[in-house]
Amino acid sequence: MQNGKGKWKTWGLAAKESIIAYFRTFAIVWRSGALSLSGMMFFTLSLGVLPVGEFFVTEHLVNAITAAIGDTGWWRQVVPWLLGLLGLQIYSTLADQLREPLRLNVRENIEIWIGEGIARKSNTIELVEFQTAEFQNALARARTMSGDELEEIVWWIVDSLQQLISVVALGIVLWGLHPLLALLPMVTGIASWWSGSRFAVDVYSLDVEQTPQRRERDALEGILTDRGAGKEVRLYQAQDLWIERWRKLWQELIQKQQTIERRKFLAHLALGISRALLYACSLILLLLAVFRGGLTVGKYIAAISAIVNLDGIWDSVAGYFLLIADDMRRLSGDLYSFLDRDTKTVGKAPSTSQKAPDLTASQEPSHLLVENVSFFYPNAQEPVLRQVNLTLNKGERVALVGPNGAGKSTLARLLLGLYRPQTGVIRLGDVPLNEESRQQWFTHCSAVFQDFTCYHLTARENIIFGDLEHPERMEVASTAGGAVSVIDGLSAGYETVLGPTFGGRDLSGGEWQRIATARGFMRETPWLVVLDEPTAALDPLAEQAIYERFIQRSAGRTSLIISHRLSSVRTCDRILVLDNGTIVEDGDHETLLANNGLYAQFFRAQAQWYV
Repeated sequence: MQNGKGKWKTWGLAAKESIIAYFRTFAIVWRSGALSLSGMMFFTLSLGVLPVGEFFVTEHLVNAITAAIGDTGWWRQVVPWLLGLLGLQIYSTLADQLREPLRLNVRENIEIWIGEGIARKSNTIELVEFQTAEFQNALARARTMSGDELEEIVWWIVDSLQQLISVVALGIVLWGLHPLLALLPMVTGIASWWSGSRFAVDVYSLDVEQTPQRRERDALEGILTDRGAGKEVRLYQAQDLWIERWRKLWQELIQKQQTIERRKFLAHLALGISRALLYACSLILLLLAVFRGGLTVGKYIAAISAIVNLDGIWDSVAGYFLLIADDMRRLSGDLYSFLDRDTKTVGKAPSTSQKAPDLTASQEPSHLLVENVSFFYPNAQEPVLRQVNLTLNKGERVALVGPNGAGKSTLARLLLGLYRPQTGVIRLGDVPLNEESRQQWFTHCSAVFQDFTCYHLTARENIIFGDLEHPERMEVASTAGGAVSVIDGLSAGYETVLGPTFGGRDLSGGEWQRIATARGFMRETPWLVVLDEPTAALDPLAEQAIYERFIQRSAGRTSLIISHRLSSVRTCDRILVLDNGTIVEDGDHETLLANNGLYAQFFRAQAQWYV
């Protein structure tokens, strides 16, 4: 009994969610083009009465033809009905043609809405969540949705209404001839819908299950066609390995799909045979009526045409319902679930009622405090940072060094507010860095990341992204970042498109890094500047020039330099040594050398190559 109640409750919740999703879909489509949607609905619904008109016109046309045989004035009886049939066909064609541009307008506006919605939602998700397979699967599935799906749902609903109008109208006409003539097509239509519904659920479940495999297949295809990976693939002659793995994934995906397709084929074959038998029964009923004198030849032909028409309409209605259910299942399970994701589930900071700090020049906090901060990456067994305690004072120049994987870049992202710690708190002055304060904090931070982005846009756009509100600073930032020499070598200067994607000028790794450094120098008033391995791709002279300009521009601001080149950090006020997620040393260069700890080991190991 309890199980039965549970099933009804589950079914009720699913029905409620489906209804809400239908209304949500219609609202989205309506906002995307109310006038176009209204016109589309008018023309579509008006086509619903055409089959009944065709029935009566066909009946009178055939009767007029049989009555006018041998009459020299036959055309007076026949031509009006021919013109009536022609008029119905012209209106049908005209309505179809007028609907298409209206559909296109609605579809393109919905496409914009979906793309913008996914982009905006992705921008609210914690960066660390991007590293989870679950999020990447959800994002991949959301991206498969397009404006076609939402527009088609409304289109199919309206088309279904049109078809149902035709079903009712033709059903009334055929019921008058014999009730079975109206009922038999309905039976086959419902059976077709029921069979299709079962397989649609199986297909969607398999589709969700295969998402990781499809992502892996697409990643392998990317390796085989990517310019960056191409050099290693060719050098190590790994093409056959990757192609074989790619083909195997494809074959596994197809095999599971074919199992469902074989079952679907057998079910549809049985339905097709049943439909043929029921159609034969309908013809026998009509023939018996003709022989008993209950039907004219015209009505007999019109009735046969109506039965074929009604059977096709029921089949279309069943197909529309299946398509609607399938797309709604994907919309609710893929797109809407992604857009409704909780944006505060990862690394949620402790709640606070305190206001965001005042970061105006006169009220800026004098220090950034890290208290007992630990941080885990998703699915990691061990924390990358462990109970870190740190104070950064306004105007300090601090270096962060340590072995690979020690957590240096992670700590930098936490200080910038890009990550949120699972335990502990980061404070700006006395105010915790919560959701409200960190949005304001972003405007007072700047960074050049080790994994900087190469935007395949103009050089101007690449640089001014660093501070869109002050594009006039571009040339000064270019000079500070060492990008002027790169710009001078471009055919159209700052207006040159960079990168090969859109046919632009490609740059070397060092040139791209200078552009990224200039972007990081766009903001003139940040509280915190982070340089994460900012000169890894530069030659020694360019590196020295970058650091000299950085020291000049960072006066009065807190700067954090992450580098493996310890010669670059000797002049910093403090050097923090991070090892295994914990700060193990803190001091200036001379102090740390005297302590003969990990920093001293690193420094002497590098120095011996230059002695």
